[in-house]
Amino acid sequence: MSRLSRRDFCLGTLAASLLTGAHTKAQSTGPADSSTRPLLPIPPELRADSSGKIDLVAKPAKQTFLKGVTTPTYGFNGPFLGPALRFRKGETVIANVHNLLTQNVTAHWHGLIVPGHADGGPYMPIKPGQTWTAKLPIIQQAATLWFHPHLYPTTAELVLKGLAGLIIIDDENSDALPLPKRWGLDDIPVIIQDRRFNKDGSFFHRFNEITVAAGYCGDHLLTNGVINPVVKPPRGWLRFRILDGSNGRNYRLSTSDQRPLYVIATDGGFLPEPVEVKELPIAAGERYEVMVDARNGQPFDFLTLPVPQQVMRLPPFDGPVVFLSVLPSNSEGQGTLPEQLVSMPDIPTTLPPVSQQLVMQMNRRKISDKLIDATGLEKMVNSGTTDPAVVAKVLKLITEAPALPLKAQLTANAVSGVSFSFTEPGFKVPINKDLRWRISEGSDTMLHPVHIHGCQFRLIKLNDATPPPYMHGWKDTVPISNAGSAEIYVRFPLEAMPDMPYMVHCHVLEHEDSGMMTEFSVT
Repeated sequence: MSRLSRRDFCLGTLAASLLTGAHTKAQSTGPADSSTRPLLPIPPELRADSSGKIDLVAKPAKQTFLKGVTTPTYGFNGPFLGPALRFRKGETVIANVHNLLTQNVTAHWHGLIVPGHADGGPYMPIKPGQTWTAKLPIIQQAATLWFHPHLYPTTAELVLKGLAGLIIIDDENSDALPLPKRWGLDDIPVIIQDRRFNKDGSFFHRFNEITVAAGYCGDHLLTNGVINPVVKPPRGWLRFRILDGSNGRNYRLSTSDQRPLYVIATDGGFLPEPVEVKELPIAAGERYEVMVDARNGQPFDFLTLPVPQQVMRLPPFDGPVVFLSVLPSNSEGQGTLPEQLVSMPDIPTTLPPVSQQLVMQMNRRKISDKLIDATGLEKMVNSGTTDPAVVAKVLKLITEAPALPLKAQLTANAVSGVSFSFTEPGFKVPINKDLRWRISEGSDTMLHPVHIHGCQFRLIKLNDATPPPYMHGWKDTVPISNAGSAEIYVRFPLEAMPDMPYMVHCHVLEHEDSGMMTEFSVT
């Protein structure tokens, strides 16, 4: 299929019916009485069968998030979100993805190093009623990854409705480590997502000037698909695999009693040794594994603190928001925190010159800035107080400003001056060669978590400085903001042909769906 005909096919069949609606009441940080709150749902593990196959079914459903209303949803093998796919290094998995929706979908294996034709990007749409089969060689170390649609320009809507799930890779090293390993008991998955609801219970979503600039801005926080849950693990060392599965929101994770978080893994696997932090920033698409010491049996909350981005500080995110309460039981835990986790190769001391420069750009930023400035939001944030009148003005922009025409949406953002279009040839990358890339955002100050397909990379510099220790592991997504930049060391071990290329894009999904994406081949 030619590029032009492919573009016509994709855009002609993917026109999304975007949701509209009004602001709903902000979520509370939760009642103290845990008996009134839901237990944290644990996604079931899904392993390949004896023939090496797994089956994923994307289908419509319904789920109740708010009392008294039902929300239309999408899910993989369930009503909302999907199972945790459990793979092992060295195996080959055949993934069959069945589409029972009335619109196209894809399944992208975020962080999994697979050939371009199996990557599940925007060039691989699955039509309603059809099945896509991908052969997935598992060649990388133990890690927490995830999967979600990657359908241009409707990725944001599909993920918003519930199409996402975790991928867990195990290997000999993870087997040998004395970490907590009992899924859902002391090895606990945590998927954080914000949502906004219409009055009828449906999810709000609209591509307007604010959305294509700031990204999706919800006012309820879901953890594994429910609001304000509790988990009751054994007392002891606990392992949490945390995914920021939000469309665009970033978080500052902490605990209510200031007990430390010990970061043991980044996007692509274990750190050499645990890194102790009091706060952990996490951006859309990123994953961190953290350990928490609960040997004293005392309950505590996971919470997120206010972030610098102004629109993302609207209530309830103008203060701490609890997203999970941990209530240890009387049973004793089995795992512990090792001093050493994995032996990591050093970044080569001599690296080649920068071979690829990528600049995240926002073509309509002046328009959105003018609209936001008129509300008084910057003054309110700087004052450290919350003015209901200002909040109401900003919410009106978010929920009532008209949707952009499709052409305006698709050119609202760009990478290195070009908005994604299916017609641009992208760039070429040599296979199995040490490379040095620079990712930046010019004078822009927005947060852009930049995701690269087909690899796990190492950060050389973040904002021209040494990255913090908790980011020293393998990464596939790096957040840049405040006119920031990142230099990375990267190698692409597998092939991606020009007709089935890899992608580089901002993982604020509304930025991705409005042009902040480019493609590249590996040969």
